[in-house]
Amino acid sequence: MVASRRTMVTLVVIALGLLGAAVPGGALGQEETVWPTARWDTAAPEEKGVDPALLAEADARIPVELPNVSALLVVRDGAVIFEESYGGYDPEEPVDVRSVTKSVVGALVGIAIGDGTLALDDTVGALIPERIPAGADPRVAGITVASLLTMTSGLAWDASTDYQTLIASDDWVGLTLGLSVAYEQGAVYAYNTGGSHLLSVILTAVTGRDTAAFAGERLFGPLGIEPGRWRRSPQGETNGGFGLSLTPRDMAKLGYLYLNGGRWDGEQIVPEDYVRRSTAYQSAGDATGGTPYGRQWWVTEATGYAAFYALGYGGQYIYVVPDLDLVAVMVAEKRVPPEELRSPRWVIEGLVVPAAA
Repeated sequence: MVASRRTMVTLVVIALGLLGAAVPGGALGQEETVWPTARWDTAAPEEKGVDPALLAEADARIPVELPNVSALLVVRDGAVIFEESYGGYDPEEPVDVRSVTKSVVGALVGIAIGDGTLALDDTVGALIPERIPAGADPRVAGITVASLLTMTSGLAWDASTDYQTLIASDDWVGLTLGLSVAYEQGAVYAYNTGGSHLLSVILTAVTGRDTAAFAGERLFGPLGIEPGRWRRSPQGETNGGFGLSLTPRDMAKLGYLYLNGGRWDGEQIVPEDYVRRSTAYQSAGDATGGTPYGRQWWVTEATGYAAFYALGYGGQYIYVVPDLDLVAVMVAEKRVPPEELRSPRWVIEGLVVPAAA
């Protein structure tokens, strides 16, 4: 196992009664949970009822078949049971997790909703009217926070050129809100990084804090996460759609938070109902993830178990299977040519999940 970069401290142990509140149904009947705020506990796969042979197969196949994958980490029952790096990657170095950033911003929106400073039916016209460009489609003002979260705003966004369109612009907000409304709000899914960036801009407007600072105070701090660089827009605003850098272990903490219904070490960080709805079907999704979509999380039952995952370009994954008390993380630190990219989700769904099941 690769040691954590955190200083070793005494772990906080929560009694079974609190675990029952944190993990609906007491996922595997464990007697206690250890919260990895300072460091992750570790265990052998077989100690947690996981088939080590299937994990060994994943370990052998990744460097041969997936040149873009730099690390695989698996958490079962609150402990790291598998952790390996590939291609010389140092797992203590934060990696740009690309669109996994969207799921982080989605969590921050949930926190603001729990605070009462934001609501799902709040509109762009009420929240950031000064950012709507002159001559914009009048229906843009009625776009809600809910539809931005589910990527069903109705904006005429071309998902095939999503990233390129955004970074080519010198005003990401103006570009996004300057589009026409092509569909009825809530009716059509369109992968839209500009919409996710709007959520970050909205968070700053309603909290009075830069999104990165708000995240540090309300999400990263309680979880013991020390993020790396977080990319900003041309206007200097925290990027809501991509560009956050995290280590694999910190990505696993975010998955573990959502596995536990938004609760962490006795504190409800993200409202439980918001987590539940964010990780359930909200819209159809598209070929980007190839599965339905929740609120800034993808959802699937491909393995026969309800699961949800954060997905970033190149092979970044936080994949959560609540019924198995399982979190799997993949990191793609190495940049390879597009023709060499291979989706690594089959490793999780074809080897890691069956190993735990």
